[in-house]
Amino acid sequence: MVPSALAPYSVVGEHEQGTLEPVLITPVRREEFLVGKALAVLVPTLLIAYLVFGIFLGVAAIFAHPGVISAVFEGSHVLVQLLFTPLVAGWSIWVGIAISARSADVRAAQQVGFFASLPPLGIVALMSFNVITPTLALALGLAGGLLIVDVLGWRAVAAMFDRERLITGTRS
Repeated sequence: MVPSALAPYSVVGEHEQGTLEPVLITPVRREEFLVGKALAVLVPTLLIAYLVFGIFLGVAAIFAHPGVISAVFEGSHVLVQLLFTPLVAGWSIWVGIAISARSADVRAAQQVGFFASLPPLGIVALMSFNVITPTLALALGLAGGLLIVDVLGWRAVAAMFDRERLITGTRS
């Protein structure tokens, strides 16, 4: 949820505050600019997600029944959390930045960005509740697919990013 709140703000929010234009006139390439924006969202997202997961593991280790502890600390659960968190966050970040680059209002960008980030979370939820049986092959396939989508998302957002429109308010 953190990237779906922060990423849509990254362009349109700075544009509304007037702090985006000085950065856009620098010689930095748009791909580099967008990677910087994405990292500014990804780093706090991962810190928060892993901190909360660590607290959960600590509380489970202290207070849970031994049967629950063995299920919680099963290697696949921890591995899936470590692997899928940045990949799902990447999806949300690129979707949010794409919406932010084309939006004129922060609230609208955040609302649309939130709903656009739900599909991978839905798949993860279905796997968590065993509606979709998670296997190693399925998890690796989904992880590979999300990695490809994240890279393609970065390329697509970079291709649609229009400095001229953001600076002047018109299309180049």
